[in-house]
Amino acid sequence: MIRRTIATAALVVAAAGITAAPAAADSLGCTATYTITTVWGGSQSHGALAQVTVLNSGSSAIKGWRVSLRYTDGTVVTQVGGAVPLPVIGLPGFYAFGNESYNGDIPMGGSTTFGLMTSGGGGGSAPSVTCTPA
Repeated sequence: MIRRTIATAALVVAAAGITAAPAAADSLGCTATYTITTVWGGSQSHGALAQVTVLNSGSSAIKGWRVSLRYTDGTVVTQVGGAVPLPVIGLPGFYAFGNESYNGDIPMGGSTTFGLMTSGGGGGSAPSVTCTPA
């Protein structure tokens, strides 16, 4: 009797064209935006202050992030605040930063920022930026 009821229910659902869709998996994602806030210097020395905004672009909260920067004009990062410098071996112009303990958790749609001070290069050139959730 139970088997016949289950079989009948399955036929009714199939006849109605109803299908069970798999549940969508949560995605992890982040984007980073580099904004130059101040530029200074003359012909011999350039410098800039910049802010990097990390945005959670996924469909669930992230527990950490990593931002990679690539300068192509000789710019050097001299100071960072709000992020931890990560090792990048033998690649001039490449920098990587991870979250601090207090700004790694970002809810869906939320963001955090960190700051950089640079010298050399063009003084006002923005690098290529990538973000990876940790």
